[in-house]
Amino acid sequence: MIGRMVGIALLCFWNSEAGEAAEAFRIAHNQSLPPLVEVQEGKSVGLAVDILHAAAARVGVDIVFVPVTIEQQMPSLKDGRAEALLSANTPDRQQSLDFSAPVLMTGGGLFVRSPNLTPESLAALAGKIVVTPRAGPLADYIRKSAPAVNLVVTQDYEESLARIVTGHADAAALNLAAASRIAARLYPGQITLPSIMFYEQPLAVGVPKGQSTKILAQLDTGLAAIRADGTWEQIKDRWTGK
Repeated sequence: MIGRMVGIALLCFWNSEAGEAAEAFRIAHNQSLPPLVEVQEGKSVGLAVDILHAAAARVGVDIVFVPVTIEQQMPSLKDGRAEALLSANTPDRQQSLDFSAPVLMTGGGLFVRSPNLTPESLAALAGKIVVTPRAGPLADYIRKSAPAVNLVVTQDYEESLARIVTGHADAAALNLAAASRIAARLYPGQITLPSIMFYEQPLAVGVPKGQSTKILAQLDTGLAAIRADGTWEQIKDRWTGK
């Protein structure tokens, strides 16, 4: 009888340990930010996804991605859908999140209706209507650095680009890589694609302050490892066509 009880206890312990080991670390991301990350056939894919999978594999961390709308990114950390967020590492988000080392560098570009030329800077758009998603990192940056701009916030990238094409905005401030891909798909030849960024920032994994610090440190180790042996560069080249 005692032996049976011990056996049951050990079995429960093993199942508990196995369950914990099998539980993946959930990282939320903007569901439409190609080529960095997007959803295809129900699966998260993209440059940042491949980099993080490679880094996590190096240190034995199991991760899964949780696609959400741009406005649901921060709420997903509060309602239990995710434990971390793939996000721009901005001063505003540093107030509530601890960040990993950069996954990659990204940033904002200014998009205008073709055949207009890309504005030289935000300052050149003083008095003009500039749109950007309200939940993205660029809205606060524009408010602080270019107060003379007539900033209008939108729901997402698609709405921002549509306002340019229809003439309801003079420019859109959007992630350069992602918006270039979306604009080329939705409005080929109708939008001037910028070649430079007016704002550069690291894309990283953020967790609520003081939480998941061990996994964050493991991801840092994994990111350093794939940079050191060339894996990071190989992944980037595969997605950028180099």
